[in-house]
Amino acid sequence: MRKVEKKSLGYALLRSYAHIIHRASYRYLHVNGLENIPKNKPIIFAANHQNALLDPLMVIFATNLQPVFLARADIFKKKFIARILNYLKIAPVYRMRDGKESLEKNAESFDTSVRILKNNRILALFPEGAHIGLKSMLPHKKAIPRIVFMAAENTNFDIDIQIVPVGINYSHYYKFGRDAVINFGKPIGTKNYYDLFHTEGEVKASNAMRDDLYKAIDQLVVNVPDKTRYNIYEQAFEIAKPIAANQLNIRNTSRNFVKIEKFISEKIAQYIEESDQQKIDDIQSKAQKYKELKQKIGVEELAIMNHPIRPFNLFLRTLAILLLLPFSVLGTLAHGWIFYLTRYPVRNFIKDPQFYSTFAFGLTLVFYPLWVIGLFFILMAMVNSWLWAMVLLVISFPSGLLAWELLQLIRHTIQALRLKKKTRHNITLLNLHQELSQLYNQILSD
Repeated sequence: MRKVEKKSLGYALLRSYAHIIHRASYRYLHVNGLENIPKNKPIIFAANHQNALLDPLMVIFATNLQPVFLARADIFKKKFIARILNYLKIAPVYRMRDGKESLEKNAESFDTSVRILKNNRILALFPEGAHIGLKSMLPHKKAIPRIVFMAAENTNFDIDIQIVPVGINYSHYYKFGRDAVINFGKPIGTKNYYDLFHTEGEVKASNAMRDDLYKAIDQLVVNVPDKTRYNIYEQAFEIAKPIAANQLNIRNTSRNFVKIEKFISEKIAQYIEESDQQKIDDIQSKAQKYKELKQKIGVEELAIMNHPIRPFNLFLRTLAILLLLPFSVLGTLAHGWIFYLTRYPVRNFIKDPQFYSTFAFGLTLVFYPLWVIGLFFILMAMVNSWLWAMVLLVISFPSGLLAWELLQLIRHTIQALRLKKKTRHNITLLNLHQELSQLYNQILSD
C-alpha cells in the first residue's frame, strides 16, 4: 500500500485498454460537471454506490486522473488478489463485520489516506459503505469525516481538502447497451467545518459534513426516498417518462433520464406524503402485479407502449430482419459465443446481481483479446492471407454490433407478437398499463 498513490505508466496503459472494454457496454454514457474538479488541491471523490465494482470504474474513466479507492477489506483476503488490487490503486478499509480485531488494521489504511491527501493526490470513497441495487441511497458512514479531520489534525488544520460529490446513474445495472450519466457536483470545502470541530467537537462537525455531503450527492442522482414503496417508483420510471419529459419541456432521451426520473421521484414522494394509505396501497398493488405480469409474459415496457403493432410496421420489421441477417452472420459467429459466455453462464454462481456486470467486465477484459488474436489466426488459415484475415477481423466488429441490434429487433418483434394474443394475462397487463398511466399522469400533473 506504500506506493498506491503514485502515478503509474502501467496503470495508465491498462486504464486505456480497460476503458475501451468498459465503454463498449454502454449505448450512451454522459459525463457532466468535470469543470467542478479543483486543480492542485487534495481531493476526495465521494460517490453513491449501486453497482459493485462498476461504480469505481465509472469514476476512473470519467476523468484522466488516478484516484486511490478505499474498498471493503474482505476482497483482499488472498495475497495475489490483494497485490492486484493494490496495483489498481485500491486500498482496504475494515468494517465491524470483519471482526473487532480487524479494525486495528484500519490505522494503516487511514494513514495512507492522510498521506495521499497531504501529497495533493486524490482519494475516492463510497460514503454509503455498501452498494445497493436500487435507485436509492443508504445512510452515509463516518469514514470521510474521519479521514478529513485526521488529515487536518496532522497538518495543524492547514490542509484545504475538497470533497467532490459524484452521482452515478444507470438506466439498468447489467444489461448490455445500457445508458449511464455521471454528474460531478460542486466541491465542498472542508475548512468550513474546522471551526465547528474546535467549538462543538468532532461528532457534531462530522455529522454536519455527512449531512451536507448526502444532500450534495442527492442532487446528482435519482434517490427514491421510500424503499418499501419502490415498486411505485420503479414502474413510474418505466411508464411515465414521456409524461414527465412533457411536463419538464425536455426531450425523453438518455442524456435527460436522470432529470426525468428525479422529477418523477419527487412528485411520487409528495403524493405519498399527502395521500391516504388506501390510495398508496392500491397503486403499490397494481405496480407490483404489473411488474410480475411483464416478467411472466416475457415482455418489456417498449413493446407495451408500442402496442398494438400495425401490420405495416410488422412488415417493415420483418423486411429489416431478412435484409440485415446476412450482414450480421460474421459478427455472430466471430463474437456472439464469447459475448454469451462472458456474461450469462457465470450468473448462476453469483448471489448478488449487482456483481453481474463486474464479472462480465473482468472476464471480457481477460479473455476477449485472447480470442481476437486466436480469431485472426483462424481467419488467416481459412483465407491463406494475413491481409484478408485482417480485413475480415476488422469487418467482424461492426458486424458483431449489427448482430446485437438485429437480436434486439427480433426480440422486440417477438414481444409485440406475444401481446397480440387475446389471452387473460395480456388483457390484464394492458388494462393495468392504462390504469397506471392515468394514475401517474395525474400525480405528475398536480
